Amino acid sequence: MRRLRQSFNFLLQKGMKTPCKRYVGRCKFILKHEPSLWVFLSSPDIPLTNNEAERCIRGSVILRKISYGTSSERGDQFRSRVLSVVETCKKRKLSALSVISTIVGAVIRREPYPDVFDFAKT
Repeated sequence: MRRLRQSFNFLLQKGMKTPCKRYVGRCKFILKHEPSLWVFLSSPDIPLTNNEAERCIRGSVILRKISYGTSSERGDQFRSRVLSVVETCKKRKLSALSVISTIVGAVIRREPYPDVFDFAKT
């Protein structure tokens, strides 16, 4: 695996020397996050495929297709954020209505966003 990583890094370093700025930026970004690309090899908790993630977003993709999407960028952002909250609630066995109500209540009262998923504990 070490040889593969060395070859990968060599090619990215080589890509950073190309005259095309777009590729230079991409190579820099990948090199910056390169260690995280290999985490799945050392952590048994991380799946080797993204099948579970694909299944999680399948419902929202179908919803987007049958409803013809939204008519604005803000609408797209709103829908994706709400669906993300709903999917996270499903995974954590929380009430999506309760979580969204808590967030909306905090916004109305002009309070900081509440830590509805207890990220402080993780």
